[in-house]
Amino acid sequence: MDTQPPPPEPKRGMLYRMFVSIVLALVRSVYRVKTIHAERVPPGGGVLMLSNHVSYVDAMVLASACPRMVRFVMWDVLYKIWWMNGFLRLVGTVPISPTRAKDAVRSVAEALKGGGLVCLFPEGQITRHGMVNELRKGYELMARQGSAQVLPVWLDGLYGSIFSFQGGRFFKKRPAHLRYPVTVLFGEPIDARAADVATLRSAMLALSAQAMMLRTDWRPDSTRRSAIGLRDAEWYRPGDVFWCLEPQGSVIHGIVHDLAHLLPGVKIITEAAQAAGAPIVAFCSPESLSRITDTERLIFCWDADAARITELNDARLLRGYWDAASGLLLSTEVPTPPMPVGEEALQKGRKPATLGRLLPGLALDSLTAACTLDAEGFVVIKA
Repeated sequence: MDTQPPPPEPKRGMLYRMFVSIVLALVRSVYRVKTIHAERVPPGGGVLMLSNHVSYVDAMVLASACPRMVRFVMWDVLYKIWWMNGFLRLVGTVPISPTRAKDAVRSVAEALKGGGLVCLFPEGQITRHGMVNELRKGYELMARQGSAQVLPVWLDGLYGSIFSFQGGRFFKKRPAHLRYPVTVLFGEPIDARAADVATLRSAMLALSAQAMMLRTDWRPDSTRRSAIGLRDAEWYRPGDVFWCLEPQGSVIHGIVHDLAHLLPGVKIITEAAQAAGAPIVAFCSPESLSRITDTERLIFCWDADAARITELNDARLLRGYWDAASGLLLSTEVPTPPMPVGEEALQKGRKPATLGRLLPGLALDSLTAACTLDAEGFVVIKA
């Protein structure tokens, strides 16, 4: 049995410490960062920290929350930008190449063997639909070859900031809050040999569920939980009016009305004619689909019968699945977000033969026994 102590944290120069202190002070002046379970961060030795990727400021927020100095993995092409080269070298980023996978694994593994805490975003991209994308497996080799522990982390609250894709664009929106509230939750470290993709996803989603319960607007009832999760998904546009086709007392009616309270200024109508030309987002069950007109921008059609959901097909239709026992909306399709040229297939809002994406803020144990999650984060019926 190996009883050798972990290698110490690499020492940093005075210039590095001064620069990092200034940057983190700036981050804390803009964001109100709440850290949960920072004591779970191993105090020494190689650690591969893996987080969901929500915005362009994720790295700085994580660095401000972590009790250890963090080295972030960056594409080596950024080092060719003259004004970024010195900065990236100063803060100790780990350069990797998107075209040389073996070299990337080796670079990160060496940093971990040296006792560093290295942060990687296993999705490889910022979410554009508000939910977790497919987790790439490269981190598994990095952790094993670096003899490091894997530390799952969850960033909560950043989707909606100006640096996220909320609203269908980065940057071009006003800040929703001064000192934007963000929560960083650290999970329990996982041995590298046990930290496969399924285990990591389960751990990250469990942290997301814990983060949901820490929200100031959270309530334990299923309609509020569903509404908060739906608000965090990317589909809503300012000016939308909600048309609820389901009667009062129904699951869908409760979710829509709670959602309207979470999105101030939203008007709920009972007939399409009441929209007065505003874009309509309709919410219905399969039974009320016959009332749909040709004027809706989007149609959310949710059902507790998973087999029936898979039979529905319409260009505007976004299918979803709610649990008949709890009344909790578990999954929904969302519009596929616009992507850069050549990356159109990397983030999908819908996928054939699925029940949509797992709603934000739900852990895997929220699913019914008949369902599971595929590699891309879509809910599917078990074979």
